[in-house]
Amino acid sequence: MEHNAESITVDAEPYIARLSAQMAEAWGQTQAQLALAREEIAVRAAREADLEQRIAKLEATIAELRGTSTRP
Repeated sequence: MEHNAESITVDAEPYIARLSAQMAEAWGQTQAQLALAREEIAVRAAREADLEQRIAKLEATIAELRGTSTRP
């Protein structure tokens, strides 16, 4: 079996540039997904806070109608 001792050289710059571009794109996509998730969490929290406030008002109204107030 014959072995070729000649070295092979490759210009790595195009591969490095392509990998760098792919990593930048993946980073951008990840950041966009995180921003969307944060926005969804904020919207959900605002809705829950609104519902809690509405429930508290309704409970106070019911208590007043029954003659016992829960308000200070």
